[in-house]
Amino acid sequence: MQMPVLHLCGDFVVRRNWKLDMRVLEEHELVYFPIGTGTIYDTGERSYPIDRPGWVITRAGVPHRWQFSESSATRHLFLHFSADVSLFPHLLRENGPDLIPAGEGNFHASLISYLLEVTYMEKNGRRSNMLLASLLNELDHLASRAKEISRFDDPRTESDSRSPYSLVVSKAIQYIRRHLADPITAQEIAAHCQISGEHLSRLFVREVGIPPRQMIIQLRLERAAHTLRHSTLSINEIAAQCGFSENHYFSRTFAANFGMSASAYRGKYAVPDAQHFAYDETIEEKYPINAYIRLNPLSPSS
Repeated sequence: MQMPVLHLCGDFVVRRNWKLDMRVLEEHELVYFPIGTGTIYDTGERSYPIDRPGWVITRAGVPHRWQFSESSATRHLFLHFSADVSLFPHLLRENGPDLIPAGEGNFHASLISYLLEVTYMEKNGRRSNMLLASLLNELDHLASRAKEISRFDDPRTESDSRSPYSLVVSKAIQYIRRHLADPITAQEIAAHCQISGEHLSRLFVREVGIPPRQMIIQLRLERAAHTLRHSTLSINEIAAQCGFSENHYFSRTFAANFGMSASAYRGKYAVPDAQHFAYDETIEEKYPINAYIRLNPLSPSS
C-alpha cells in the first residue's frame, strides 16, 4: 500500500502579532487551528482570516506567508508531509481549497493530536504514516465538499483539554493556571471549587502528590522556565509575570528547583530561534508543546 510520508510535525503557540514572511516549501503542509484568532494566511493571490476552527492546506511549491493574531497568542498543530496527488485528489489538487472548515465533532482534531503523540512517544514511522494517511483521507473527504471561502462557517469552539485528574482537581488546576500572576491562595482556590480548603488539600495530595500551595509554586516555576527559554524579558519581569512578588524569593526558589540560577538556566537552555513562542499552561498533551517532532528516517521501524 502506497502511503504518505510524514517529515515533521508539532504543536505550537506563537506570540501575538508574529509574522512569517513569504516562503515556499518542498513538501505539503497541513495546519489545524483549534480556535479562530484572526490570523491571516496569505498566498499572494488571496488572503484568508482564520476566525473559526479549521484546517489550512499549503501544497508543495505554493508561496505563502502568515500574519498571526494581533490580539492574542495563537495555537496551531501542523505537519509537513509528502504524498502523491492521486492519493488525495480533492485535498492536494492544484485548484483545491486552501481552507477547510473543521468537521463535526472532535474526530479530526483528536486524530492529529494522537498522531503527534504516537510520533513523539514511539518514533514508529510506519504507524505514524498510517495515521497520517487516515487523517488525510478524512480531510480529503471534507475537501471534496468544501469551497474556497474567506471565512469559516463552522462556529465550533475549542474543545476542553483532557485531564488525568478528577473534575474538582482539574478545575482547581485550571484556576491556578489562569491566575499565576495573581496573589492566589489555597483557600481562594477551594472557594472557587466550592469545597473546603481541607478537602481540596486531601484531593491534591491523593491525586497530584503535592498540596495546592506547592502546586502553585511548581506551575509558576514551569512558566518562568519556559519564559526564560523563549523570551528576552528581564529576569525581574519574568518573576513578576509568574506571580513572584519578591525577586530574592524567586531566585532562591528557582535555583532550589532547577539546580542553577535563572540567568544560568537561560544561558544554557535559551532557544534563539523560538523567541516568537508563547506559553499556554492550559494545553495538556502527551507530547511537548513548542517543539518540532521529527521521525528518524534510518529507524528500522520506519
